[in-house]
Amino acid sequence: MEKPKFEFDCRTCLYRWENFKTLTEEQLQLLCNHRYEASFKPGEIIFKKGSPTSSVIFLVSGMAKVFLEGLDGKSIIISIAKPGMMISGPGTYGDMRHHFTLTSLTDVKACFIDMTVMKQLVHLNSAFAEGLISDISNKSLLMYYKLVGLTQKKMPGRLADAILYLANQIYETDEFDLILNRQELGDFTNMAKESVIRILKDFEEDGLIESNCSRIKILDKPKLQMISENG
Repeated sequence: MEKPKFEFDCRTCLYRWENFKTLTEEQLQLLCNHRYEASFKPGEIIFKKGSPTSSVIFLVSGMAKVFLEGLDGKSIIISIAKPGMMISGPGTYGDMRHHFTLTSLTDVKACFIDMTVMKQLVHLNSAFAEGLISDISNKSLLMYYKLVGLTQKKMPGRLADAILYLANQIYETDEFDLILNRQELGDFTNMAKESVIRILKDFEEDGLIESNCSRIKILDKPKLQMISENG
C-alpha cells in the first residue's frame, strides 16, 4: 500500500514543539514515520474525555480549547492550545485515558504522534525526557494557579487573569481578536455570560481595555495586572 503524502515534516516544521530540538536526525525521522495528520473545522472534537491516549497531539495551525466537562452540562475551559504546544494529559502515564476534551476553536491542522514512539524517545534521549517532564510540570503549575484564581478571586480578578493570559501566553500582544465568545469567556473564568459582559464594560469605562466586538486592546496593563493580583 502506498504511504500517504504528508503536508508537514517534524524536521522542518516552523511550529514544531521546542523539545524536538533535543532529538537527533534519526530520532526525528522515527517521529515522522509514526505521525498522522488531520484537519478539523471550528467546533469539531479532536479528542473526547474518556477516549484512549494513543497519541500525543500537536497543532500545526489554528487554536483549540481544552476543557473539563462538569455536572449538569457545565464546562470549565482550562487552557487554549496553539501551534507549538504539546497536548497530552496525566492519563498518558496513568490509566491511558484522556481526562479532558479538546475542541477546535478555528480551522485546525493537527499532527498525531504515536504515544509508544514518544515513550521510546524518553528512554533513548535523556534531554528529551527532561524537556517532557519540564513541560508537564509547567502545565501542572498553571493548573494550580488557575484553581486558586477560580476559587479565591472575585470576578474582576478572574476576568483580568483571562485577558492577561490571552495577551501574554496565547497571542503575545496586547491587542488581539478574541477567539472566545462571551459564553466561553464565562466558562474560562467560572462566571455567567452576563457577568463577563458587565465586567468587560466596567473595564472599558475605567480605561483598562478597549473592546470592539471580538477585538480587545489593553490600554492600562499595570492596572489590569494589579486587579489580577489582588483578586
